[in-house]
Parts: sequence; C-alpha cells; structure tokens
Amino acid sequence: MKVKIPFPDWTGPFYMKVSRKGDGKAEWTVYEPAPHDLLSSRATLDIAGGSCLFERFESEEEARRVRLERDRQTAWRNGVRFADMLWKTAPFHEYVVYFRPGNEYSPEAVCIARRLWT
Repeated sequence: MKVKIPFPDWTGPFYMKVSRKGDGKAEWTVYEPAPHDLLSSRATLDIAGGSCLFERFESEEEARRVRLERDRQTAWRNGVRFADMLWKTAPFHEYVVYFRPGNEYSPEAVCIARRLWT
C-alpha cells in the first residue's frame, strides 16, 4: 500500500473508505456516511500500542499526551492495513475504517466495517 492515508484530528468521527477503481486497484477516499448506508462491523481496535521508549519528557502531562497520540496513530495505521488486507481478499466489497471518539459508554477506538449496499 503506497497511498498516504491521513490521520483523523481525534476530536470527532472520521471515516476513510477503500473501494475499487476502474482499473481494479484500491482507491482510498474520505467517506461521508449517508443515513441509508449500512456498515457491517468487522473489527474494533483499542487505542493502545504506540511506542515512546527511551524518550525524555518535560512533564508527566507531556508524556501522557505523546503516548496517547502515538497509540492513536498506531491503531489507525493497523486499522488501515487490516482493511487493506480485507479488501485484497474481496475487492468487490468496500471497507470503511473510522475513528470512534470515546464517550461514557465506550472508549475511543478505530473500527473497520464493510459497507453494505442498500
């Protein structure tokens, strides 16, 4: 995968869709969900796993902020890679990777879903 996929701004939902171009190759685009679209969940990735070992920080607050940013970026990259693998096994489907902000009921996460035709 050689396409540069942007990171979300982490303040609200953000969606990216992989679909098939006319030449049969993958095409990543920003996706705006329509009310009639159905997304079938495939995977949910927790925001964890970034690395910042052996780095020094001015404060504990800065260390927490950097770790959270790295964790989010790692989860987003993993979600995009996973959706790309799903698409390669079934290129006639469209897959959506999206960032779900946390709330009182669920933590923030990166989710992968298949877009169902309606």
